[in-house]
Amino acid sequence: MTTNRPGHYLKYAIFCRDTEEGPGDELTFKGIIDLYEVPMPTEAPSGDMPLLGELDVNLAFCIAGATPGNYSLQVAIRAPGIPLNTPPAQNITWEEGIMFQRWIKTFRIPVQRVGRHVAVILVDGAPVGEASFMVRFKE
Repeated sequence: MTTNRPGHYLKYAIFCRDTEEGPGDELTFKGIIDLYEVPMPTEAPSGDMPLLGELDVNLAFCIAGATPGNYSLQVAIRAPGIPLNTPPAQNITWEEGIMFQRWIKTFRIPVQRVGRHVAVILVDGAPVGEASFMVRFKE
């Protein structure tokens, strides 16, 4: 069974510790991150929200179905307690005959609160999908 999708779409997006490319362009994700646990703070927060931790991650994602042409690619990080972080757009070229393209981007995500931390992937300013992980206190 096949599905025809109009325009570009996100095939996958995942947070992980590392990636490895093997023979035949096989991509392996190492240390998939869907949950990050932080120690319970010993003192009540005061004034400025303290940093509970920082998480170094790779965001691996793949976009398919684009028509040939030039696009802009952005990844915006949303995290509880932290303003939206949107780095400058990256210009990409989609050439004829390309079925999909994949990227691996590295981030250091500050953790100020428990909750859902999200990377929103945008093409030409429009969201095509996201990846996320949860942060909770260790029990």
